[in-house]
Amino acid sequence: MTTVSSPLMPHQQAMKNFILTHPFCGIWLRVGGAKTRVTLAALSEIRPSGHILVIAPLAIARSSWLDEIDKWGFDIRVRSLIVDENDKKLTKQQRLEIYNEFFTAPPTMYFINKDLVDDLVNAMPTKRYGNQKSIMWPFRTVIIDESQEFKNPSAVRFKALKKVRPSIIRMIQLTGTPAPQSLLDIWSQIYLLDEGFTLGESFTKFRETYFFPDKFVNGRVVSWRIQPWAEQIIHRRIKHLVLSAENVNIPIPMISYENVEVDLPENAQSAYREFRRKQVLELATPDPNNPDTMIITADNAAILRGKLLQFASGTLYTGENHDNDFTVLHTAKLAELEKLVAPLVSVGETAMVAFRYRADQTLIPRYLNDRGIKTEVFNGSREMVARWNNREIPVMLLQPASFARGLNLQQGSTELIWYTLPDSLEQWIQTIGRLHRLGQTGPVRVRSMITRSTIDARQPNLLKRKRITQDTLLEAVQMEIRQDLQLLIAA
Repeated sequence: MTTVSSPLMPHQQAMKNFILTHPFCGIWLRVGGAKTRVTLAALSEIRPSGHILVIAPLAIARSSWLDEIDKWGFDIRVRSLIVDENDKKLTKQQRLEIYNEFFTAPPTMYFINKDLVDDLVNAMPTKRYGNQKSIMWPFRTVIIDESQEFKNPSAVRFKALKKVRPSIIRMIQLTGTPAPQSLLDIWSQIYLLDEGFTLGESFTKFRETYFFPDKFVNGRVVSWRIQPWAEQIIHRRIKHLVLSAENVNIPIPMISYENVEVDLPENAQSAYREFRRKQVLELATPDPNNPDTMIITADNAAILRGKLLQFASGTLYTGENHDNDFTVLHTAKLAELEKLVAPLVSVGETAMVAFRYRADQTLIPRYLNDRGIKTEVFNGSREMVARWNNREIPVMLLQPASFARGLNLQQGSTELIWYTLPDSLEQWIQTIGRLHRLGQTGPVRVRSMITRSTIDARQPNLLKRKRITQDTLLEAVQMEIRQDLQLLIAA
């Protein structure tokens, strides 16, 4: 069996060394750099005492870590706090029963998702020392996979982990997108590493020191911009805690990007312009037995933008229930999607399609399956990951907001098609990283479907602007490891 002692590549060895020498650290490596593999290799050498808690997005906790442990032969007992042995979601009672074993069970690696962290912390027993009450925390080592999920200092999950931070003696944070929106995102991640020593104990003070108000609504600050002098200072201050290794030494195949323009039918284009101008759209009801019309309105610019993006993709939500209440305005994108995937499927190739709206989740499989193109919606299960990587699913739909992070899907395809682009840079990077990562054997092609002369066309530039801050941060915290890498290669 291959084991975690198998040789690491030079950049991986540098990351492992950083973990070994830094009990509290962040590994900020662009998506697809084998962070899980490196962490397991480091843990196999450290052999930390007691339990290990891995906090990860649901799909990663259910699949990726377990697959990597099996692949590399990491010798440790594992237990999920999310699902049972049959991949079925645990009930609260079942989870409480596992909680009760913490203080008697042998060393175990437990997996939990971010939404259950508060439940876990609050379920732990407490001890009183004089007037102080202390939580009995059984996890001396904590790994946060996709640590940007803890970027909000007001979130319940951050506050819960902050309570038990003094009881943790080793923390490893893993992410490829530490600052998906701005450098404000890193304060809480760094706080969990050093309890406020580097960037201060107060998020408000950090923000007021390094940023200034940028936009106001009704006299309230809604956006902050970094001070011109602050970015490099922040980069320097956190370098002792985080490592970002350049991807130039990682053998990942080439990647190409292409925008595929879609033209609206003339009547849909006219309706789009009218809606954009008047912020009101009159539509016939979809029920043929009800000849009435319905009125769609956008009360403000933000709502209008969202509805215009929906329109560009072909639908509009018509009620409060966004799962089912929508009407189809045009099928231009659906028809173009068929043109993109049909030639691939006809020669035995596969494609991943990233969608944004629940309406897309309903319409795309129906449209493609009706035309003989087998299409399935990804559900996050290990069984479906295995079928996809065996290329048993011709077209797989993936919702980036739910399943963009950490999954090893690179063996299933080299083709990614964005049906509708996200607003989130994190979702963009992480979704592409499902295919463009270590283990991919062919060049990856990313195609983005853009509806011409609509708000769709603005999405690429929006993502590009957000990417500048992200890339600058990753480059700034790169450890000066080039000489070390050369020594490792020579050895």
